[in-house]
Amino acid sequence: MNTNLIHNILNILMIVVAGLAGFDFVGLGLDPILAGKIVAGLGTAKMIINVIRDGFAGLTKQQPPVQ
Repeated sequence: MNTNLIHNILNILMIVVAGLAGFDFVGLGLDPILAGKIVAGLGTAKMIINVIRDGFAGLTKQQPPVQ
């Protein structure tokens, strides 16, 4: 699976979770603290994917242009 696809899926999940936390969805049980933990976990997963794929030096290197 393409790591870029995984990043895009995680980005969408982060947006959805953060967006849901902005509303009062008591029935869903998604309070802002839980939403923050979920978004932080997804962001951490993205960073781990980057480090595994490119190493720590890859976090600051120039990215190739998208084709």
